[in-house]
Amino acid sequence: MKVVALMACACVLIEAGAPQTVAADAFVPKELVGSWLAEDINSAGVIDYLQTTLELNDDGTYGGMAGCNHFTGTFTVNAFHIAFGPAAATRKLCVPAVMDQEAKFFKALQGELTYEVKDGILKFYTPDFHVPVRFARLETTVDLTLSVPAGPIERSAVRYDCAGLAVDADYVNAGAVSLVTLTMGEDVVVAANVISASGAKYMGGQYTWWTKGDNATLYDATKGENDEGVECRRVP
Repeated sequence: MKVVALMACACVLIEAGAPQTVAADAFVPKELVGSWLAEDINSAGVIDYLQTTLELNDDGTYGGMAGCNHFTGTFTVNAFHIAFGPAAATRKLCVPAVMDQEAKFFKALQGELTYEVKDGILKFYTPDFHVPVRFARLETTVDLTLSVPAGPIERSAVRYDCAGLAVDADYVNAGAVSLVTLTMGEDVVVAANVISASGAKYMGGQYTWWTKGDNATLYDATKGENDEGVECRRVP
């Protein structure tokens, strides 16, 4: 039995909007600082493949991915009360279900809120004790170890040009185990091979990576079922 060790990074990309002012004496409790993944929004759950994240920094700034758009802003903490200032966000459009969840997420951060952190779970409460959003702590770096059948392990690294976006693909093949790690700017996705009629098809998170020969197509589920994908060509 051989072991393949992979490193996966759940990265949060913050795109700056209007300049934000942060108080020099901003105080943020240590238990709040870090990256959080939304598990439930307004008691309606969340879309499985969509990661809605919130990053709280010790300097009083916040940011993350609302589902379709990245956002950033400032917040204040007073005892167990937390208040979020207006968010500057990108203006990407996604399918209605994704945009609906994003709107509910932003609404959940508005108004008078208190917070509770317990066993790696962050909850916000409204004055009537409703929980508009619940998070689980998101580790930014995870060591992933897989046990694979005895035998040769093939690993190859290929760079693709996807309509101007550089995508680095690290393929790992060991018996029945076939994975690819895709690095796209600040985003890193680990995708597993699934059955396909032709070529090699991998799925991870919101992305589908489908290779045929030296070329590949990158699909994004947030763009809907009719997404034609981005054509990617292998860089010599």
